[in-house]
Amino acid sequence: MNNQSDVSRILTFLSEARSCNNCGTRIRFGDIDCPHCGADLEDLYMEWANNLLEELNCGKKN
Repeated sequence: MNNQSDVSRILTFLSEARSCNNCGTRIRFGDIDCPHCGADLEDLYMEWANNLLEELNCGKKN
């Protein structure tokens, strides 16, 4: 396991700007509802987490 590489990938994912799927408002870390339209952000975070897991697992499968 290459921890330095994994940490770098995580930091890259954390620095990506995320936007509400409903109105496009930029989401701040920790928002659970869109500050503009009030939409629930759970689906957005689940998609983000799945993408991170895929990225971390990429190259570790043989």
